[in-house]
Amino acid sequence: MCGIAGLYDRHGRADLGRLQAMSHLLRQRGPDDEGMVQIDAIGGQSFTHGGADTPAAVFRSGLPWAPGQSRGESRTASYGVALAHRRLSIVDLEPTGHQPMCDPQARHWIVFNGEVYNHVELRAELERSGVKFVGHSDTEVILAAYRAWGEACLSRFNGMFALAIWDADRRRLFCARDRMGVKPFYYQFDGHAFAFASEARALVMTQAWRVQPHLPAVRDLLALDWVDHDTHTFFQGTQQLPAGHWLSVGEDGLRVERWWHLDPSQRTSGSADDLAHRFGELFTDAVKLRLRADVEVGSCLSGGLDSSAVVTTAAKLAAKGLHAFTCAYDEGPAFDERPYVRAVAEASGATSHVTVPDGGDLWSVLDTLAVEQGEPTAGPGVYSQWHVMKLAHEKGLKVLLDGQGGDETLAGYFRYLPTRLRDLAVAGQWGEFARLWGPVTDKLGVGTVALHTFEPFLPAPLVAAMRRQYGQGKDLVLSSALRKVGSHAPQVHGSSRSALWDQLAFDVTTRQLPSLLRYEDRSSMAFGIETRLPFLDYRLVEFAFSLPDTARLEGTTTKAIARRALGDRVPRSVLERRDKMGFETPTDLWLRGRHAAELRARLTRRGPFQDWVDPAVVEAALDDYLAGRRAIGLQIWRWLSLEAWSQHWLARDPRVPRATLASTHAGQHVGYVEAVERLESELAAGVFAG
Repeated sequence: MCGIAGLYDRHGRADLGRLQAMSHLLRQRGPDDEGMVQIDAIGGQSFTHGGADTPAAVFRSGLPWAPGQSRGESRTASYGVALAHRRLSIVDLEPTGHQPMCDPQARHWIVFNGEVYNHVELRAELERSGVKFVGHSDTEVILAAYRAWGEACLSRFNGMFALAIWDADRRRLFCARDRMGVKPFYYQFDGHAFAFASEARALVMTQAWRVQPHLPAVRDLLALDWVDHDTHTFFQGTQQLPAGHWLSVGEDGLRVERWWHLDPSQRTSGSADDLAHRFGELFTDAVKLRLRADVEVGSCLSGGLDSSAVVTTAAKLAAKGLHAFTCAYDEGPAFDERPYVRAVAEASGATSHVTVPDGGDLWSVLDTLAVEQGEPTAGPGVYSQWHVMKLAHEKGLKVLLDGQGGDETLAGYFRYLPTRLRDLAVAGQWGEFARLWGPVTDKLGVGTVALHTFEPFLPAPLVAAMRRQYGQGKDLVLSSALRKVGSHAPQVHGSSRSALWDQLAFDVTTRQLPSLLRYEDRSSMAFGIETRLPFLDYRLVEFAFSLPDTARLEGTTTKAIARRALGDRVPRSVLERRDKMGFETPTDLWLRGRHAAELRARLTRRGPFQDWVDPAVVEAALDDYLAGRRAIGLQIWRWLSLEAWSQHWLARDPRVPRATLASTHAGQHVGYVEAVERLESELAAGVFAG
């Protein structure tokens, strides 16, 4: 796991000062090593740089991509491409894993963030075709695969990745993101200059213009609770490459293409036991692949089915004892999964580590999340996740498995039940509809179920009225100015399968999973930890979406196929759970108690947040919430998160001063050639030898 950044400038003026600042801002993602390369897009010359975090062994390695290497260097070189890499060493701990990395002819350069788990198999295939490798990293395999197969190499990778490859033969920068979007990729492009980074803040804090909010994103969070659902971010002028897409930028401009999608025509049939057996085999192999590392691998453990199955499966496959990390609370059983965690630890032999926050650090963590997450969050579970990653870091772990993705791919939430009812009604299966209606309304309430079941068939005014009654009327909080801003919220696209299939596909690709993956990536990388997600192995995801709906929802039983397939791996007490928790956080108790005054102070203090909301609505909602008259804890968290984000990013200018960039490396500010000469002399003098 790493951090990557880069610049492409059609005029040959890639600002190395900015790149160095971007690299510094990504240090927490890769504290073990750093490297940079400048490339002349026309002449092909290249020059590599190290830094304070570059190990001395890398300088001494003699590798073609080691710092200090110059290829065809000339004083007339026009460096229009510059790439930076921050390394968290997981696979191939030797200098041969250093990046940026190039092929033997230095025609292709790569910076890569993530893991390609099947790199061993791909390496063997490439070696049979005559490819020679220097080291054992998956990065070297990716670069060789691109040279052999071009863009088609992406479909051969099983893993999580964000990458950028400078292709000198085609004079283009080729960038790609994995199928699920586990690894992030943000970029800015103004028509001639392109910049990318693993985190938006590395771009925003080094950009030339003052930070401005992207108001449609603000509106969608306040009115819909949505984040990460669009290519646009909360920062004006900064976008993210969608999951399963690649882009290229060069002399012909910017091009973005989708390279993977969920296919509704793919269907798998068989008996329930046969499907469960196949699911179990795929899951086991997904866990096995994600145990490949040259450092110890641990796991998160919430006590639910997904993380418990990951821990019990990994514990049997791991070469040494597995360490599992949990967050729990003393505020009551609704927030405490320790009984289930103990059962899983006993069944698997894993060593259990539990952190029990008391909420005293709520405000400091919230403010830290505004910085580390880069954008607002939509739920307080990220507070618990933060403490899990902190605990794992304190215990010295650099890799954790996690059960993320199982709920979205296998229908793990009760809110999918009304969608299942809708499909039964459309199909005319009224007997099954009637049998399911009672149990579903018992769980969710008649009004909520009626709204979500029949919404597509009801008049719009009636739907709006029902949303007001059975929802929370979230859009009432919008200021008059923000009401005029358009929304970027996409719609669920219909397919030939079912409403349930469509909703799950929408949640995986657009609505739900993207935000959860962003939280996981930022929280883990803030502590130098790589998380790996077996349930998002693309083979398992494609298999899940080829199943009949009854394999995922069996009556009111969620994730039916996983319960059947993994039932012999997890304790019965976990298998029979029907409550959905997963790092629940007692923020309502804290906010209504000792933190009530600070809550009110934050949501009413001066700042950009007040321009986006109706203060009277906020005040009334706070009164009702604190008095216990309205259960709007999630909405309150979103307001707090947005307010904290606005204070950090908008109320003051968080950018790295341009003078600092100029002093770091002047780039075009004091003369481009002079700046290159200065950096060369500093390198020769050992300034960056670390």
